[in-house]
Amino acid sequence: MATHIHHLKMGANLSASQEYAMLKEERQHFAAEMRSVAVEKLCVEEHDCVLSLRVHANQASFVASNSDSLEEAEDNPACVPLIIRAAGEPVGFAMYALDEDDGKYWIYRLMVDERFQGKGYGRAALTQILNTLAELPDCPCVILGVKPENKQARRLYEGVGFRITGDVIDGEIVMKYDI
Repeated sequence: MATHIHHLKMGANLSASQEYAMLKEERQHFAAEMRSVAVEKLCVEEHDCVLSLRVHANQASFVASNSDSLEEAEDNPACVPLIIRAAGEPVGFAMYALDEDDGKYWIYRLMVDERFQGKGYGRAALTQILNTLAELPDCPCVILGVKPENKQARRLYEGVGFRITGDVIDGEIVMKYDI
């Protein structure tokens, strides 16, 4: 996918039909990734599996550990921990909750194991989570927080439609997705 984008940026000499063909291929690739990714509620038997998932060392300060997240889910019944699978294999973890402070749905966690990053799994999982939340009658929007220095995550969130609200909570930029 990145190769196609590179060609589009570099290729002023591409015809409109060639550019269209590349974009179409890119969309088909993403659609195939979406089909291979499943986001499911995490069961207790899968905790060890989720605990073995890790982000790159340089990303560790951007997201709470999966251990801390599972502990939070145990302490807060509003939290819904999720396992992200690609072709049946665990590749990531996410968690959302109806926040008791503001009455809005928040995505508290989204992580993809370092071995599986860059394959579209995070985007596919995020899209599925948003689709799930959109089905809830009391969910007009979804909120999340992101560390300002986590530019990769910000691009992902903005790419699916999140917008910066201007608020900052605990040093994180608050972003909102309108359903």
